[in-house]
Amino acid sequence: MPTPYTKIGFIQNAPMPGDFSVNLRTIVQGYRECLDHGAELVIAPAEALCGPDPGDLTHRRSYIRQMRQAFDALSRELGSAPLLTCLYSTIITEEELWDGMLGEEDVDPEIPAENLTLVPVLLERDSVTELDDGEQNFIDDHCIYISISPEGMLPDLGGLELMVHFDTSPWHMQAPEKDAEERSWEARSNGTPVACVRAVGVAGSSLYGGGSVLYNADGKCMLRMPLFRTAATVGDLRRAKPLRAFPEPEERLRQALVMGIRDTVRRNGYSGVCLPLDHPSSALLAALSCEALGAGNVCGISFSDHCTIARALGCDSRDLSPALPEPSILSRAGLEHPEPLTARLQAALMQSFAEERGLMLLSPLNRRDIMLGNFTLYGDSCGLLAPLGKLYPMDVYLLSRSYSEEHSGLFGALTPPPHAAQNRILHELADLNVSAGELIAREDKLFNENDVRYIQRRIIASAFKRSQLPLMLSIEPPVERLNIPICHRLND
Repeated sequence: MPTPYTKIGFIQNAPMPGDFSVNLRTIVQGYRECLDHGAELVIAPAEALCGPDPGDLTHRRSYIRQMRQAFDALSRELGSAPLLTCLYSTIITEEELWDGMLGEEDVDPEIPAENLTLVPVLLERDSVTELDDGEQNFIDDHCIYISISPEGMLPDLGGLELMVHFDTSPWHMQAPEKDAEERSWEARSNGTPVACVRAVGVAGSSLYGGGSVLYNADGKCMLRMPLFRTAATVGDLRRAKPLRAFPEPEERLRQALVMGIRDTVRRNGYSGVCLPLDHPSSALLAALSCEALGAGNVCGISFSDHCTIARALGCDSRDLSPALPEPSILSRAGLEHPEPLTARLQAALMQSFAEERGLMLLSPLNRRDIMLGNFTLYGDSCGLLAPLGKLYPMDVYLLSRSYSEEHSGLFGALTPPPHAAQNRILHELADLNVSAGELIAREDKLFNENDVRYIQRRIIASAFKRSQLPLMLSIEPPVERLNIPICHRLND
């Protein structure tokens, strides 16, 4: 089936929620780059102008007004090629929408979240037209199927000249290979070119990794854009561009975490980060932070004059141990084990230090620490972001090993982490939604019952502590979970 467009431009930007002026400039710049390379149609991510996950902003009349004004302004900047993207549309009437918009607007009860939906939109010179999601649309008399966040592979639709997907689903480790297989199959089965565009950046704990793609009608990949980087380029359905190989898993994870740290820090208005240097994962966390923000924007905090990590990376460091009270003073409180109190005092000092300097405090906790409760509440759990919070000790080890080749002496002697069987049990219970009874009853007897019950008890006992943790970056695909707290789900 021929396509009305042979050269399709892709804008892969990193939009900010509600920052229409910055997003608009980025789109216009990318659009002009695509136009300079002969694009006949340009596609930007679904939330390229609105920003991902705007949350309560969509309840405000001012947001809706500014969004429509931004789309009008964008349409005036267009040239000969139409632009496809998405906007938030409301089902209330224009009269209701614009009535009373003068003055200071606040949350509007007349625009509940369920009345707003993301819909595809076609922008041409001085024209903005809403299209149908998950339906066939006619653009310049050509039949184009457009959908937002397709779930799996689509049935044979027939009669199509192009399929365009706006993928708003968060990135995860297995996404690139899975998506390549599905989009190639979809193009072959429908005999239709397929374009799939994605944004880059962070929204809350979700990562958006880019990697927009274009397949021809034979299912051959003609263009694959980089992961975790903004870009604007043109894919030609008659001539394939050299394809970038997918990064190795450790490199892919490294790029995701670097982007996640950088975007989270910048989007929340911090000038840099500070982090503890006395935790086993501190070296990796410091290396990731320096790559994301530059060594000049990273400060390490030590309470034992252990600044080897900072010296190896060239970042700033401070020894705050003189600010701690003497052990004899702590002993007067009558505590047999003052370690938790010491950890909380250290956390309070680090938080104060970070706030005075406009830095974001990072927590070094990993997935095993968090799920088993191996941390002091308001102590080493203190911070605004725990970048390693979804990583198991083996992930931390593999990433550390990759960094050790670049920074000799940073990690010392690296050895594989212990407790491999326990970590596997933890993954099955906490991530894959498998009950303890199922693990114990398996015919292969892979897991010891005592180990399973021990992990189960620790997860349940630390449920409240986990509810007060900092933000963690998601790197795993979503799995079906029961809609009840994990501690109740594990009571089998």
